Amino acid sequence: MQKLSEKPYYTRIALLGIAMYLFIEAVILVVTLIVEPSQWAYACIVGGIAAAVGVVIYFVRPWGLILGVLVGLLGILFAIDGLGENLSSPDSFLDFAYRPVIGLAAAIFLLGGSAAGLVQHLRGRTSTSGPAGVTAAVKGILALVAILSILSAVLTVTNIHGVAAADKQGATTITAHETSYDAGTLTAAANGTTKFVFHNGDPIVHTFTIDALGIDVKVGPGSEKLFELTSPKPGTYQFYCRITGHAETMQGTLTVP
Repeated sequence: MQKLSEKPYYTRIALLGIAMYLFIEAVILVVTLIVEPSQWAYACIVGGIAAAVGVVIYFVRPWGLILGVLVGLLGILFAIDGLGENLSSPDSFLDFAYRPVIGLAAAIFLLGGSAAGLVQHLRGRTSTSGPAGVTAAVKGILALVAILSILSAVLTVTNIHGVAAADKQGATTITAHETSYDAGTLTAAANGTTKFVFHNGDPIVHTFTIDALGIDVKVGPGSEKLFELTSPKPGTYQFYCRITGHAETMQGTLTVP
């Protein structure tokens, strides 16, 4: 069996992308087991798929490279889904670093390495060494990914904050956990001020949003915020999490009698 160092240059770049996927899924698994153990399957499934693709790329040529191109394209689509939201949340590692930083870089390595490796294979010009410019670019991307990921991890920890006990008095607490709200119905007074505390018990960003009332409270992992409603018009209002893919399981109604 060939050693990794004996594999063609671009095949190794594709496998680097797979290694990055395995790394981030391992991080997600560890965080999930600590914060919300019931959600462990996601990281295992995605990590298992990445590992299987890596095995095919390593042992089966050129079909493994064709698979790498297809999975790399899917990886880029996955990485840019909700790109703006994720990039605007550097204080949430699993939002900021997962898709637009580590995930996007991994997909680029997988797609680029597989495509270039396939072209060289068809031309019969495979080599264990590659252009110095490509090597420098790969190292530069890895350095940028490492810096951004470390900064995001630090911001995630340092920006965890809560609401003082005194401020919570008389407030209704809404908790987000395992991508769902703990209450599907809420009530607010039509006259006077109603206080709410939105607590995020997940390792990712959530919002409490009511479009009709102009409310959009965004809370990072492990944090909470106090907000108030002052004499809203009587009626029934829908609240939801506006983060891409969350509204399906995170929504409810606020009633103002």
